Amino acid sequence: MNNIKVVKRGRPSKSIQNATYTPSLIDFSKVTKLDNLDIDPKMMATMKTGLAIDNLVSHEGGIPAATNIMMIGDPGVGKTTVLLDMLSAAQNKGSKCLFISGEMGKKQMFKYTQRFPQFGNIETLFMQDFLEYNTKDVIEQVLDRGYDLVLIDSAAEIIDGVRDDNNWDRKMAESWLVDICVKNNKGENKSNAFTSFLLIQQVTKAGVFAGSNKLKHLVDAMGEMRREPESQGGGTFINFTKNRNGLVDNRMYFQLSNSSIRYGAIVEA
Repeated sequence: MNNIKVVKRGRPSKSIQNATYTPSLIDFSKVTKLDNLDIDPKMMATMKTGLAIDNLVSHEGGIPAATNIMMIGDPGVGKTTVLLDMLSAAQNKGSKCLFISGEMGKKQMFKYTQRFPQFGNIETLFMQDFLEYNTKDVIEQVLDRGYDLVLIDSAAEIIDGVRDDNNWDRKMAESWLVDICVKNNKGENKSNAFTSFLLIQQVTKAGVFAGSNKLKHLVDAMGEMRREPESQGGGTFINFTKNRNGLVDNRMYFQLSNSSIRYGAIVEA
């Protein structure tokens, strides 16, 4: 009778794991009292746009420095238009801004700017112009120039580009995006700018956030743009379901026309 070796599947037993694992020696010198935190005053600044949405984004009225805001919502509801309006307004108030367009090309944006002339002042990087380069290198090097506020449309397009160019899986590409945002939040760029990011993210067919928990944890605020059913008026509104700096579960209604954006009052959801 032949001897048959049975190979057990699954996770190794704890005894085997303990026999092969050597714990890291961790330096805990960075553990400190909150009273001893040394924060650059510029990191505590708030970028004003002068738009009504400032009061929804933060209690101070504006976009805090070194902050990450993600916006999701129904297709065509106005995510790009509203966030470009914020970017343009912040630029007019003196912030150094950048729009990274991973979806729309020059022709689409030219038509956009004809509708909304205020967008014409926004410095824009079209990913279509850099297809011969690694997406990772393009994003890292342009952000290293140092910006106060960056809009990325969309996070999913950038993640997919990094995945394809580097043969990474989605988890690695999302981790890279988190790392590059955090690096620039900390002012680790040539201008020592404490960059804030506005990130547009896609949703699933069910209309919920498409991404990992790590990507969720990156952001200080998670906003949604939704359109009400016609039976409820069919209005469009912005609502933050998570916001470390401002209001949560309050709606700001807005209206888009061919050439303008009108923001309404903030109401409790």
